[in-house]
Amino acid sequence: MMRAPMGRRLATTAALALAAVAAAGCSRTSRMDARCIAGDVAVCTELGDMYATGRGVPRDLGQAARAYDRACSGGATDVCATLGEIVEQADSAEGGLPRAEQLYAKACGGGSSRGCLDLGRVAALRGDLSQAVSLYERSCSGGWAPGCYDLAVSYRNGDGVAKDLPKALALYQEACDAEHAESCIAAGDLYLGEDPPVAHDLAAATRMYGRALDIYKQACDAGSQPDCTEQDRMRSRLALIGAGKELTVK
Repeated sequence: MMRAPMGRRLATTAALALAAVAAAGCSRTSRMDARCIAGDVAVCTELGDMYATGRGVPRDLGQAARAYDRACSGGATDVCATLGEIVEQADSAEGGLPRAEQLYAKACGGGSSRGCLDLGRVAALRGDLSQAVSLYERSCSGGWAPGCYDLAVSYRNGDGVAKDLPKALALYQEACDAEHAESCIAAGDLYLGEDPPVAHDLAAATRMYGRALDIYKQACDAGSQPDCTEQDRMRSRLALIGAGKELTVK
């Protein structure tokens, strides 16, 4: 009896192995879906994350939204904010911004600092800047660094609150300490500006930019390509400063 050529046997073995992996993945997803439908909030959240990122399954925001919806209904308030962000970007068939706002309100009311930030951004879109600031404050006080960043921007620009650069700088630094790279950069920019009462301080700006570089490097090393790009930009900025070509930031 003739045996199949080695190359064909290897190809067949590989195909069978891939089919087995796919079947196992499908089986696992089916089991998770059944547990999610039965009310397991943690599994719904994990399943939503898998579909949202394409981890172990084809990326499918519709499937992610369905899993997140069950998790949100089960009391996972941060997931309500995640679902709101998906809905906000979807077409009107998913409810669009009005439904997203409802989800953000549910998240914020349930103690989600992320949800309060999202709700504040919706208020800002409507032009209600004082309400937006109030929600950013709730988000920031709850420990959500992006909330502190948006609050700092409000104080820097005088949007919905009296302009206060020292307050903005303090908020940027607070968010920077919480690993929010954009806040580190914004703090550095303030130190390089010429706007009193924040003193022009090249050394402080360099420290802030260096902290942003560290944060981007960690994310880049973990495999985030966008953070690798930002890392390169920060290296270029620091190189210019090191060469005595101080940046002028308006």
